[in-house]
Order: sequence, then structure tokens, then C-alpha cells
Amino acid sequence: MEEEFKSEGKCLFCESKFPQKEIGKHLGTHLTKMEKEDAGDTQKKFCHIEVEAAEMFLHLLVRGNLTMKSIDRYLRKIWLDCCGHLSNFGHKNYRISTKERVEDVFQPRVKIFHDYDYGTTTRVFLRARKHYSLNLSEDIILLSRNEPLKLMCVTCRRKPAINICSVCLWDDYAFFCEKCSAKHSEICDDFEDYAEMPVVNSPRMGECGYSGGEIDTERDGPYKI
Repeated sequence: MEEEFKSEGKCLFCESKFPQKEIGKHLGTHLTKMEKEDAGDTQKKFCHIEVEAAEMFLHLLVRGNLTMKSIDRYLRKIWLDCCGHLSNFGHKNYRISTKERVEDVFQPRVKIFHDYDYGTTTRVFLRARKHYSLNLSEDIILLSRNEPLKLMCVTCRRKPAINICSVCLWDDYAFFCEKCSAKHSEICDDFEDYAEMPVVNSPRMGECGYSGGEIDTERDGPYKI
């Protein structure tokens, strides 16, 4: 199972792949180099932010004077939004408003959480890595994202899973390839009715009506051999 859930991401700058624990440090070398090359130009403060949900992760470069609402919108579009549920940021010691500026919230070593949907809640964690002064026009840049996890069909164990049974998922590993999805529908009355959901590269997978994001859609599907 450890091999199946190997998590790695591709660097935006050099397209090399690194394990989840190493990709942040690698991205930092590129950003530090960029900061030195941009010295003297018109610069803006950016925050390198790591977002994690178990083996799934994002590395974002966010303009510091944006509000936290901008990050909330981005997380919804790439990972979370299914039915327009409520969401919020939080910290164990203090409250965080979506009106606060990114550079004020994400100080070194600060770790916060983001909850989406107060019914079937999906919680992700965000951590500040470092601030940079850069000459960039974008507001939010996706530096890296975990490649689709190696989720294999529980029945045949040979093909990547493309569907989940959201009913059986609570009791077992309920991931199926296309052929085995048809077999599962014969023994699970709920599967074709409402429980069949797509495998997507998101911690919201299998929850509520979530079927995928709007950003980086090429890496939002199932694992490919």
C-alpha cells in the first residue's frame, strides 16, 4: 500500500519530480534565484504557501497584499467546491478573517487550517514557507501539485481506479476500474442510482457532489499507467 500512495510533485520551473517532503525545498532554490535576479526591479512581496491533506498537496506562490478570500476562492476552484458550501480559515490560538492580508497571516512557521462544508467537512492545512520579493504580474501561481495517486481497482488489482462507490467507501476500499464498476453495480443497488463518483486528485474526492476542479484539470483525474 505504501507504493500505491507514493506522493510526488513536478516542479513548475524545471519539470523535475520530487517526493512530497522534498519538493518545497527544491522550489525554494528556484524562488531564491529569481529573487536575486529581480533585485532592483519593481518588486512585490509574495508568499510561498504549502497546502496539505495527507498525501495530497499544493505549493502556491501568492501575492502578499491579496486577502485570504483569494486563497479561499483558489482552493475551492482547484480542490473543493461542489455545492457552494460555507468555508473558513482557522488557527488553534486565534481567529482568521478572510479580509486579512496574506502576508500578515502567513508569517514564518505559522500553520493554519481551512474547512470547507460544515456538514461533510474537508479540512486542509496551510503552512507558510518563506516570503520573496519578485517582479511578477500573477496573483497566484501553482508551483507544484501532487501527481495523481496510484489508486488501483480493488477487484482486479490491475487497472487504475476511475470510480468510487461513496456508500461502500465508508466500510472498505471501494475504488473500481471501468469494467469492475459495472460488476459492482450488480451487487450494490445504490451505485448506479447515486453512489458512483469519479476518482479525482482532490481531498474532496467521494464527498457530497464533488466531481473535480476547474484549475490544472490535466492532473485532476485518476492515475495513468
